[in-house]
Amino acid sequence: MAGSNIEPKPTALPTEPPRPEIILPTEFRNVVLTGILAIMILYTLYFARAVFVPLLLAMLLRLFLQLPLNFLTRLGMPRLIAVLIVMIGLLGGLGLLGTAIGGPAADWIAKAPSSFSKIQNRVEFIKQPLQILEDTAHRIERIVVAPSSSTPTVSLAGPGIGGILASSTQSLVRGVGTVILLLFFLLASGDTFRRRLVEIMPRFSDKKRAVEIINEIEDSISGYLLRITVINVGLALLTALGFYLCGVPVPALWGVIAFCFNFVPFIGPLCAGAIFFMVGLFSFDGWRMVLPVGIYACLVLIEGQVITPSVMARRFSLNAVAVAVSLVFWFWMWGTPGVLLAVPMLAAFKVVCDHVGPLNAVGHLLERSP
Repeated sequence: MAGSNIEPKPTALPTEPPRPEIILPTEFRNVVLTGILAIMILYTLYFARAVFVPLLLAMLLRLFLQLPLNFLTRLGMPRLIAVLIVMIGLLGGLGLLGTAIGGPAADWIAKAPSSFSKIQNRVEFIKQPLQILEDTAHRIERIVVAPSSSTPTVSLAGPGIGGILASSTQSLVRGVGTVILLLFFLLASGDTFRRRLVEIMPRFSDKKRAVEIINEIEDSISGYLLRITVINVGLALLTALGFYLCGVPVPALWGVIAFCFNFVPFIGPLCAGAIFFMVGLFSFDGWRMVLPVGIYACLVLIEGQVITPSVMARRFSLNAVAVAVSLVFWFWMWGTPGVLLAVPMLAAFKVVCDHVGPLNAVGHLLERSP
């Protein structure tokens, strides 16, 4: 009608779905029993790490290789043949990469001892203060611990460098072989264990919850692995290109190091930066010594502050403190493999906490601030 004032209805803004009510445990007995169970589980994980570490690494690789495997099976290829193709592709790619960088890396390492004299000259300004501290420590030790002429000194000879390298190589080969064997059977089995787990659940609601938890864990971790791998490949290529342009020898090797170390949040980039600082000391004079670590630091800052947050979005809603504590804890438990597994295991644990009522509070503590 003309002349009538009809006010438009305000458009409702989209809001996030309400968070379910967090259920806190109220009985002290249940809290104590849960704590005892957690300690027993961690105790078992620590002493049975020779079994759990290869199994978890194989499960992580299975989630990463699930996408190409599903693609091959959708084309009508038998699952066993598709598994063999995926495994051969994985091992062949790793072999080609090792062959491509192995020779140049060996040459660079062989030339490294001749560069130690240059490094000693460049750090000569801190040599005298360190010598003074060492002399002071020796004097304090002689004052506190008085030498006794009647006490015989016994020294035990430890294994040499060759023995340590041989033992480490045997452990590495045995661990890699175990992971490859478990990975093959996990890929070949498909979703057998998921179906069996659903079948043994007593109620339909439990079956539905189990399927939701498994699907969300697989989707979140596989998506995370795919995205972080693509990001790390880009970081590796840019690192190698930057090192090549500024004249660093064997740039492909340093690109591979940047790729591998960036899978570990916080600690990995710091270790890679320390390596690249040493590379600059070996390779250049003057202000150019800081070029490698400067290039890498700029790339990591762009990746960590711009690219990764925009690509990941809400895929991984974990707060930084929880991730840092998880890295430290699993490194103490399992060493280097624990660092690689820390973030995926924390993400899987958060998914379980979000779907299990009594653990909702723990999942809320692990969540990143909006």
